Amino acid sequence: MRPELRPATADRQAYRPAPVPLLGCLVRYRAADRRRLAGPRPEDLVDHLDRYGARPSARGWDGADLIAALDAAALTGRGGAHFPAVAKWRAVLAAGGSGYVVANAAEGEPASAKDAALLQHRPHLVLDGLAAAAEALGAAGSVLWLHDNARDTRMAVDRALNERRAASLAEPPVRVLSGPEHYLTGESSAVLNALAGGPALPAFRLVPAARAGLAGRPTLVQNVETMARVALLARGGAEAVVPGPLVTVAAGGVLTVCEPPPNVTLGGLLWRLGLLGPGLRPPRAILLGGYGGAWADWLSVADRTLGRLDGRRPSDSVPSLGAGVVAPLPSDGCGLAETAAVLGYLARSSARQCGPCVFGTRDLADTVARLAAGRARRADVRRLHRLIGEVDGRGACALPDGAARLARTALSVFHHDLDQHLRGRRCHDGTGTVLPIPVVTA
Repeated sequence: MRPELRPATADRQAYRPAPVPLLGCLVRYRAADRRRLAGPRPEDLVDHLDRYGARPSARGWDGADLIAALDAAALTGRGGAHFPAVAKWRAVLAAGGSGYVVANAAEGEPASAKDAALLQHRPHLVLDGLAAAAEALGAAGSVLWLHDNARDTRMAVDRALNERRAASLAEPPVRVLSGPEHYLTGESSAVLNALAGGPALPAFRLVPAARAGLAGRPTLVQNVETMARVALLARGGAEAVVPGPLVTVAAGGVLTVCEPPPNVTLGGLLWRLGLLGPGLRPPRAILLGGYGGAWADWLSVADRTLGRLDGRRPSDSVPSLGAGVVAPLPSDGCGLAETAAVLGYLARSSARQCGPCVFGTRDLADTVARLAAGRARRADVRRLHRLIGEVDGRGACALPDGAARLARTALSVFHHDLDQHLRGRRCHDGTGTVLPIPVVTA
């Protein structure tokens, strides 16, 4: 649109919609296999347009407005790292555009189901964001990346794409591609490696994908929740963005995806979901951010609001929602046993491409397993601290860093349990593990 034909800013703002939820419902999945247990039917195109209205163009001046709105809203990637989205977009444009845009829904985190819930219930919102990103960046192609076993999600996406084609929507075409069900399949360099015809494993990249990614062209890779928020930004600027994060609560063998307000505390969230209240014992601790996240003592974070926990990169000192995962440890659970199970899963999920991952993560897992089983000595604890330092920050991808963080925070939060285990005693009455641990096939 030529500048002289653009409506005045005040006129455009007059038509901005009030913020509306991304999901606006609870969706529950069985943690063992992510089979959907409860949730509304997928929203079709008619319902989508009734709820959100038509997607505005993101070409030319409108694309510049969208990028400015990204900046104003301080939108970060919702895959867990929380890197500023606008920095990636501007890097793609600075590299000349004409590349690719990838919406990443290969949800490798076993305790998360938010991406599946979005695509199964609000697929058109994600597709709107993908189309807007492709237009704003002048992309030559766009891809929606899934896991091979995400059958329900693939069905919802295919149905939505057929509806959009039948409606003759003017937008860039989308290819739906998938990789193996694996923890690392959604890692951004693994996505690009797979799209280029290689294995879906992390690659050693010296140049950021935003500068030279798929086929050497600038490539934007964003989580599907980020794309859904882009769709809202395109409609109403920064004022239309819903501030609250999508959260998956992993408890009782169920993954519950919800969208609580940012002023709700962790305690309030568990209360609303029936996991805390009269007659229920509070959790001992809580795992925040997923299997690459961190343990926190429950009493230290129960009153933290989700807004204070959201948008941060995972760290030991500052709790973070990371990829939006909240996993309470029951009062009779053993934190060391849970940590050992997760570390074992991470070791089995290794890309086996660098020493810290091949040897370090496996050594961490084995040592914590001995601690959990009551077969370790004080020397093993000292060795574990040394291993954590040797692994952290030295891997080709973030898996060893996450394993080190998980082990380090477990030693801190469960230090009283550690003393019991070193004496060969059971610290709690719980049997088995409560966190979902997928089977890893070669």
